[in-house]
Amino acid sequence: MHDVTFEPCDVQRLRHAVDYALHASHKSLDALLPPWMPGELKREIKSGCVVSHCATLLFPETVDSALAYFAENGWAASATIPSVLVKRRLVERHWLPEDTDIRVTRLRVTPGPAPEVEVFLFPRCSPGYKDDVSSEERVHGFENHVGLFMARAEAPVLSRLADRLETAGLMVYEGSAHNPHENTTMLYFAPSAPVATARRRFPRWELQCAGDLSACAARRPVRAEALRLAYEALKANRAETALTRLSRPVVPVAAAER
Repeated sequence: MHDVTFEPCDVQRLRHAVDYALHASHKSLDALLPPWMPGELKREIKSGCVVSHCATLLFPETVDSALAYFAENGWAASATIPSVLVKRRLVERHWLPEDTDIRVTRLRVTPGPAPEVEVFLFPRCSPGYKDDVSSEERVHGFENHVGLFMARAEAPVLSRLADRLETAGLMVYEGSAHNPHENTTMLYFAPSAPVATARRRFPRWELQCAGDLSACAARRPVRAEALRLAYEALKANRAETALTRLSRPVVPVAAAER
């Protein structure tokens, strides 16, 4: 019905997110966390967090057509709200106008307690939309992440876990935001350059908790040089993956389905 809602590459990226959520629904948190994290850190994360979602950024024709597409696939979508942190990142990365409208929704893809799929929607009909923005974001997947929800929303607990992620976890803190539309605080982390070479479809991690802990998050410094190197490694990783795909022989659809 909505044959122009999503371009084929976005349909595939959405399917990757749905598949991850289904996979995560029957895997322990230990198995989902990056393999370079030590067991003691994994246990600490597991004791205070659950995987709440995996996320991706898509470029539908309109927000309404995207919601209709989700409904047709049987995925119940929450009411869309304005994005705060992802919008800010996109505005800074691509020099977009401040009134760029990025919406976010959550999809329930199974009837059980599986993680949800968080979808950031940047409609192609938006005045701030540019084809080169969608092309770059699709290639690099910079907004792909897995969300960890902290049950105990206390500043000392949040600070300790963030410290552990940056040290033993080999992650780099890259910023935070409070979303007043849902009253949650988010802290984002990218894999540091030495481990960013491990190819993961959802390489970044988010710590999310209920309430406004933005004052606590604001005290955490962003290591600009480490973050720059992390994103250079992620970019190179994606470029190598694309070249590998281009070098593979084309398999006919009929043969692939046998």
